[in-house]
Amino acid sequence: MSNLLRVQNQDSDLSRRVLSPLLEDLDEDAENKPPVLEEFLPVFGQEEAVDNKEQNGEENGNSLNKNDIQEDKFLDADDENVSDDDEYFSEGSISIHTDPEDYDTDLEIDTESLLNPKTTDHDTSGKTKYIKKCFDLGINPVSYFVKNLENKELKLRFHGLGADSVRAISFPLETNTNIEILNLEGNGIDSMGARCLCRVLRENLFLTEVVLSENKIGTEGAISMCQFLKSNRNLIKVDMTANEIGDPAGQSFSEVLKGNQSLKELILANNRLEETSARFLKEGIQENDRLESLDLSWNHFKTTGAVAIAEGLQENVGLKKFRFQMAGLAKAGSEAMMKALKQNRTLKELDICFNRIPVEGAVFLAKGLKENDVLQHLKVGNNPFESDGAMVILEAVDANTNSAIKYLDFSNMLVKAEFAAIEEKLREQRNLKIKHEGILPEMHPKNGTYARLSAFRRDPIETFRKYAEFSGVNLFDVFNGGHRLQIDANEFRDLIRSSEIDIPDQQLTVLIRTLDVDGYINYNRILDENESESSPISSEPRSVSAVSFSSDKSDKNVSFSARRRTSSTDSAVTSDSSKLPKSAKNKSKKKEKKK
Repeated sequence: MSNLLRVQNQDSDLSRRVLSPLLEDLDEDAENKPPVLEEFLPVFGQEEAVDNKEQNGEENGNSLNKNDIQEDKFLDADDENVSDDDEYFSEGSISIHTDPEDYDTDLEIDTESLLNPKTTDHDTSGKTKYIKKCFDLGINPVSYFVKNLENKELKLRFHGLGADSVRAISFPLETNTNIEILNLEGNGIDSMGARCLCRVLRENLFLTEVVLSENKIGTEGAISMCQFLKSNRNLIKVDMTANEIGDPAGQSFSEVLKGNQSLKELILANNRLEETSARFLKEGIQENDRLESLDLSWNHFKTTGAVAIAEGLQENVGLKKFRFQMAGLAKAGSEAMMKALKQNRTLKELDICFNRIPVEGAVFLAKGLKENDVLQHLKVGNNPFESDGAMVILEAVDANTNSAIKYLDFSNMLVKAEFAAIEEKLREQRNLKIKHEGILPEMHPKNGTYARLSAFRRDPIETFRKYAEFSGVNLFDVFNGGHRLQIDANEFRDLIRSSEIDIPDQQLTVLIRTLDVDGYINYNRILDENESESSPISSEPRSVSAVSFSSDKSDKNVSFSARRRTSSTDSAVTSDSSKLPKSAKNKSKKKEKKK
């Protein structure tokens, strides 16, 4: 009791000495030392007593409670109950022994949130939000997605996300501030998934490139995305290649071209846009002056739609690269493209391969190139104007001294010797690079016309067999019945030359390219086709189109057709090589003797 009274008198001084770290706040009479044990313990006893009184509803005038008695007993206890170890008390400090087994608690301390509160309270990557959303949807989080949420570029290609996964990743992407390039190619994203990504396009201000190629967004999903692309101010590139986007979406994309002021590259290749879309896109191309690259290749445009797109290109003042493969330009579209080449002052790269452009169309293109001084890369390969059209175009480039052309692509086309001469001159003077199939060889007695050379390139194996038959050479003799397993290109070329099969070098090169497999020539393809013709299963011989060869000695054409081999030939394939039939030349001599 006396201890309690003494503590009450010294309460103010004690509290200041314990709670205040500054010595200047202490009284002048107070010593700069911590309280002794006798002074401190009753304080805890008094506090506990007050707490117990409040719980039991006792008044302040009552006598000492049980806690006071327990404190007195504690003070009168033997010395062995109070240890001098630092585990309980130490001079100059107060430490209370806390054994984890003495109490239970359900409080869990998150050390990460205490030490780094910013990383948990402001999760800019969206990991926490993504994992929680996956838990709500009952799906497994994609570990690759979680690991790359803090990178600048996220490539999640061909992961088979599905509808729920796309929905889950859209939530963290809305607030993610790290990712600038998002690639979700080949994930089966449908129209519903596209709607989820619309929120990303609307909320995220850090994305600059979005690749959604090889998905199933469809017409409806594309229209939904266009609603947000119109007003988007941060995207620079959008790739929606091969997404089954139909013709009704053309108007929406046209509105994007009219309204978006930041988009630099738009790829809509390999979709289902048709004539209606072409008319709308024409208006969008005419009004847009920010877009630099547009790809409309491999859609369902016909000549009318291709003409409309080319007319839009005439008035455009921003495009630098335009890809328009397989668009059906034909003759009329080539004339419209000629006007675009004359008027457009910004286009530097043009790709119009696979457009059914005839020789007359090549003439139109040549007229446009004579006046163009901006275009640098022109690709017109795989068109039917062949060497004549290529020659006209190259002559136009040569005649235009202000031409900026640095690269011409005539893929899958053979060119004339005169073409090669101009090519060599332009290479030296302007550093012009040209791609083509090769130079037409000198006219060979068997070649006849250029159409014959084109036919060889369409089916080199079949034509080579005809060359062998015309030369009276048995291919089973040449290749030893197919017993050799590997032969390289040089060995194959030497073998054909030594067999006296009369075939031009250019066509032999095409044949080698056709039969080449990892550096070796698979000549068994030739023998297998011979066997298929002479198969005993078929009762009727396979008809082969007649092939004519001209000779220097006479103007008469020698016409022949492939005949089915006799049964002796069939047996020779599996028996000794000495039983092989004689060549066609020896057979013809015997027939003349009999006659």
